[in-house]
Amino acid sequence: MKATTRHLPASLLQRAGALLVDALLFACLVLVPTTLITWWFGPEAKTFCQIRNGSESCSVTPEALRFTRSVFWPIASVFVLVYSRSIAQGASIGKKATEIVVVDAETARPISYGRALARTVLSVVSVAAFGLGMLLALTNPQRRTLHDYIVRTRVISP
Repeated sequence: MKATTRHLPASLLQRAGALLVDALLFACLVLVPTTLITWWFGPEAKTFCQIRNGSESCSVTPEALRFTRSVFWPIASVFVLVYSRSIAQGASIGKKATEIVVVDAETARPISYGRALARTVLSVVSVAAFGLGMLLALTNPQRRTLHDYIVRTRVISP
């Protein structure tokens, strides 16, 4: 069954708003706890700063960097797994806030958890690559991004 036109593609503003809300959620639930745990429980000597000729240069110790990574990756992994579950149920918190949902591109039905997880990982890659995967949304009428095409999804405004 082909998707019908009664499902309008989500607007670029809706998608940007959802991305902003989800990014703020990521910052609050992953970056802030990682920073606090590193400050409270990390190695004593974290950063060295020197001022030479009027300019400051700072470096992080290898131990502090290893500790921060060992805290960040498990927390980020749990976030991605939970976030993907919400996508499989239709929408992340950001998408719910902007009243849009992720559906199968052909049937307009909810997607499986596996596809939602793949979509989440690919969307992170799209954003990390300077948003290049997101630029496709500017050039097509369905406003689909690279990760939408790869995982065969679309974002609609019901």
